[in-house]
Formats: sequence, structure tokens, C-alpha cells
Amino acid sequence: MSLKTARILAAAYHLLMLYFVTWPGILPFAKAEPLILGLPFTMAWIAGWIAGSVIVLTLLDRVEKRFRVVEGGDD
Repeated sequence: MSLKTARILAAAYHLLMLYFVTWPGILPFAKAEPLILGLPFTMAWIAGWIAGSVIVLTLLDRVEKRFRVVEGGDD
């Protein structure tokens, strides 16, 4: 995967996240029941997007490490 593609996909995920955790994107998911791991559904929904963000940013970091130029040299 190219660096540009990885960055675009990460940005797209975060734009979707922005929509689905704020109004009006969260309205279909704004309910207290069922409880998921003791959290109301809305809180679990937001926590899931945040956990997904951690995964996406970790994957983006791995892609960027492949394209990063090692600075410095033999000292």
C-alpha cells in the first residue's frame, strides 16, 4: 500500500468517525439499551469508534515507518 493511500484511508475513517459520533450521525444509535460491557449502547458505540481509531493510527504508523527515510548516518 502506498503512503498516500494509507493517509487517505486513515483520513476517511476519521471523517466517518466524526460524523457517526456527533449529531446527526449518532441519532440512530442513541439509545440506553442494550448494555454492552456495562456501558449504554451510545457510549459503547463511541468507545468502539475510538478503539478503531487506535487500530487505524497504528496501521498508518507501520506504513509510514516503511517509507520513512532514516536520517543520520554512520557516526
